[in-house]
Amino acid sequence: MATSSHVETEQKFDVDAATPLPALGRIDGVERVGDPAIHTLEAIYFDTRDMALARRRITLRRRTGGPDAGWHLKLPLPSGDRREVHAPLGRADAVPEELAQRVLAYTRGKELAPIATLTTERTSYALYGADGHRVADFVDDHVRAGVPNGVPDHQPGPKISWREWEVELAADGSGKKAAQAFLDAVTGPLAETGAIPSARTSKLATTLGQSWPRPQGAGREVPSTAGPAVVPVLHYLEAQVAQLLTQDVDVRQGRDDSVHQMRSLTRRIRSVLQTYNKLFLPSPVSDLEAELKSLAKVLGRFRDAEVLHARFHRDIDALPGELLLGPVRDELDERMAVRTGTAMAGIRARLDSHRYFKLLDDLDAFLDTPPVAPKGTTPARKTTAARVNKAAKRLAKRHRAAVGAAVGPERDKAFHNVRKAAKKLRFAAAAAESVHGKRAAKMAKAAHAIQSILGQHQDSAMLRAELLALGKASDAGPSAFTYGVLHGVERRAADAAQQDYLRRGKKARKLRLKKSSG
Repeated sequence: MATSSHVETEQKFDVDAATPLPALGRIDGVERVGDPAIHTLEAIYFDTRDMALARRRITLRRRTGGPDAGWHLKLPLPSGDRREVHAPLGRADAVPEELAQRVLAYTRGKELAPIATLTTERTSYALYGADGHRVADFVDDHVRAGVPNGVPDHQPGPKISWREWEVELAADGSGKKAAQAFLDAVTGPLAETGAIPSARTSKLATTLGQSWPRPQGAGREVPSTAGPAVVPVLHYLEAQVAQLLTQDVDVRQGRDDSVHQMRSLTRRIRSVLQTYNKLFLPSPVSDLEAELKSLAKVLGRFRDAEVLHARFHRDIDALPGELLLGPVRDELDERMAVRTGTAMAGIRARLDSHRYFKLLDDLDAFLDTPPVAPKGTTPARKTTAARVNKAAKRLAKRHRAAVGAAVGPERDKAFHNVRKAAKKLRFAAAAAESVHGKRAAKMAKAAHAIQSILGQHQDSAMLRAELLALGKASDAGPSAFTYGVLHGVERRAADAAQQDYLRRGKKARKLRLKKSSG
């Protein structure tokens, strides 16, 4: 099925039914106004019974009439804009599979069914700039809406109606500043007619009224230095969980680096829960940690094979031809293809499982009704500083153990432990940025540098273990020589990473957060 997508940037305005149209040609940046295009649009909106999509400000509809008839899925972006994905009309009673997959992390296997029907009499005008290109569309909508029987918590009644104007920027890749400047220029001429920027989030929200669900995180206290310590941590976790759900679709669609990103988010959430575990009751945290660890392990099988494969190719490409004996490249490609294929099948099975959906439900429940322990109500600045500084001390302790370890596998393992401590410090500091500002950001950045350097060291350790096993295999033949050469290359790379860490890691080990503002 063919689909398309673009980023939607728009501004809505509330307007009375009798208000005359504004002088669109007076808007700064508009050189010419196109002829009016009139369409009757009918849109049927779909969601689960518990409004899982609406709760995340996601809309899914099937619309007939107009130039963009078809299925439309609108997904919120961190910028405040929305990504709109289109699919052909198809059947009226069946959500296209690709769109259903894009929201599976939110619906979690629950049925999607109609929740509202809107009929819109639309008149639109294309707005053109001095260069002749369309810069935006002005839309005058007269809307009639109703809710069918069976929608929870909503008693169907007479259809409601209203009028609104909308200015949507053309999807031409204009920068954010230019887009905002144009929307600002639009507001003046429209305000002169009596129109005001709309407070409504969507036509669907207006239709559902009191049935429109409370958004995720709504009403949460703003982080402050003297406020509860749990607040900045919950804000950080909420952002990471939102990104995890966004990343889910990229993994399902096989996008580059998506497994790595999802694995990183899973580990990040788990790490923050571990660092700040004293702020919450123990049982919910331990249950979430166990499931996040298991998910990260499933994702890790693919990611590790992906990293090894890329590193193999890098090292082989750098070898002189005379050192490349046997069908090394083909052997490795075949070996890694089997491994990544098996690992991806495991990921897909996990992401479609009840176990995975339950984890997502549990994360939502944790954020909606956090199990706060007494420690979580203590002042944020002092309490978060203590947790971050404890992570920094752990990093320093593991550093001392690593530099004192004997050369060989034990030293490699010790430096891997340093890397894990650096990651924990990075995420702990990032979660405290909202109350500690630049100093916490500085700690997170320094810890990230250590993590990256020692990540190269760990990748080398993994590859050397793989090369050693390949070289010892009974059927290695002439390739065994090349595996040995590659092992030596990686040993030198690991040594170089260690030296780089020793030169640059001191800063992160010494930084600490202040417990008071004085």
